[in-house]
Amino acid sequence: MYILFGDTVIDSKELKELIEAESDFKVVKDMSKGSKRDDILAYNLSISIDTLKEIMEEDGDIDELSEGELNEDDLFDEYLSLAEEVATSLDEILPEGAILDIRAYKWDLSDNDIKLIVAIAHEEIGERKLKDVMKTLVKQVE
Repeated sequence: MYILFGDTVIDSKELKELIEAESDFKVVKDMSKGSKRDDILAYNLSISIDTLKEIMEEDGDIDELSEGELNEDDLFDEYLSLAEEVATSLDEILPEGAILDIRAYKWDLSDNDIKLIVAIAHEEIGERKLKDVMKTLVKQVE
């Protein structure tokens, strides 16, 4: 799907391939059509729990996990927060003027990963419009 991004046109398939090549995320689904707009890119992403654990080890946060200080709810929140934080790094590979809204929504135990939605727009669209689109996208995956 081709998306109007400022003064240029972006192929959502090419951006999908770039995300998978340049980040730890796997694109589960291109949701750009589901945004019901021709100026918003949207993807359902996943990131492995193992990758998140590695990041936590590097940051020194893994001690709490190994000592069992976090219950399952706290661990769930920690993984979701970290997945969203890691997803903010996607702005480094996005075109100039991109703004993102990121929502981690599920710990998929069968795949052992965290599922997220990322919505991407040109800054001209504005944060408010992007948040409205995110509400629509979250309803689609629930």
